Amino acid sequence: MNFKKFAIGAGIAAAMAFASSAYAQNLLFTNGSASTLDGLYISDSGSGNWEENLLGGQRLAPGEQIQINIQGTYGKFDLMVSSGSASEEYYEYPGSTTQITIHGASESDYQ
Repeated sequence: MNFKKFAIGAGIAAAMAFASSAYAQNLLFTNGSASTLDGLYISDSGSGNWEENLLGGQRLAPGEQIQINIQGTYGKFDLMVSSGSASEEYYEYPGSTTQITIHGASESDYQ
């Protein structure tokens, strides 16, 4: 009986581990703007609630890239970038987006 409980528990743990990895997404972000960025935030499109700074205290100079692991899934998502006290928002990227290059003035390319 104890073995059966262990097997069920192990199966549930394995399923949870698979599910959490299935909800992670890698995003290659490129700063194609003329500004050094100190903030990069993501949210569900239209929610207005920004997650924590994905740069984690780093700065991203013009032309630099960063690989970001996004936890969770998004049907569509928005980005906000900041440089000092200025910020710009970029809207409605499809949830399947894997690469984004921002150019400033809320202009970007994505795949």
